[in-house]
Amino acid sequence: MRFLSGLLLSTLFASFIATAADNGNTTPSLAGTWTLKAAYDLHKDGNKTFGFGSQPKGILVIATGGSYSLQVFRSNEATFATDEKGVRKEFKPSELASTHYGHVSLDPAAHTITFRIDLSYIQRWNGTVQVRPYILSGDELSYQVPAQPGSDSVAVSVWQRVENQPMPQSQASWKQEPLQRRLVTDAEKP
Repeated sequence: MRFLSGLLLSTLFASFIATAADNGNTTPSLAGTWTLKAAYDLHKDGNKTFGFGSQPKGILVIATGGSYSLQVFRSNEATFATDEKGVRKEFKPSELASTHYGHVSLDPAAHTITFRIDLSYIQRWNGTVQVRPYILSGDELSYQVPAQPGSDSVAVSVWQRVENQPMPQSQASWKQEPLQRRLVTDAEKP
């Protein structure tokens, strides 16, 4: 009887420890589709500037295993500016778009998100690993890109998770044809 009591107590204690360890080590999932909510540069004095314009567009798609593809594009505003002398200044390519893909992971204990970038529009990022502080609050993810040398600001990206919503049948459907699949529009439907 004493043996069974000890065995039961040991089993309960081990179960409690395993549950506590699991609860403490849960990494939130980033899998899904995210749309860009905001992108701006936060300066040391607290001011914000908008390098991608006032309403940039973007999408971040993250697979269950952490593979990702990220695209940010300048809002539909002029791709040039005029300086104080009236001279036209074209924006740099990095001010028009930021796009890269690779593998992403979270470290909740350190509050960091790590991008292992395979290929990027910004060529110096190819093959790099970038660790950034992040905040994940419900379905909103924000992170900071560390300041570049000589800069007084950090770039901030804010993403909103998109709820999985099926495409309405009236918009499009797939039609199976021998050896190929193609999108059939409403106009082509019988």
